[in-house]
Amino acid sequence: MRGTVLWGVSADNGGAAVIIGSVQVELELTDIGSLKDKRSIVKPLILKLMQKFTLHAAEVDQLDVHHAATIGLVLCGNDQQHLNAVLSKAVNWLEEHQFDA
Repeated sequence: MRGTVLWGVSADNGGAAVIIGSVQVELELTDIGSLKDKRSIVKPLILKLMQKFTLHAAEVDQLDVHHAATIGLVLCGNDQQHLNAVLSKAVNWLEEHQFDA
């Protein structure tokens, strides 16, 4: 699994910056024989991430590759430390639970 956190300031609303935190995580899926099997794991995993961490997640790359998935996570707010903590917890959870979908 590989992840990268990117930070960017989107807009200035009367002095309050909107911070967007994102991470892209690559998953190696073993013992998956088809795209249907892959989707039966990845889709519930994405839904659990969104519910548990109140962020948005989507499969963003390797859509037609049955042995790998790339998941993008994004969160916005005004506190970079909070966003970093939430994204870090989500990535850690994903590392521990990626096949428990």
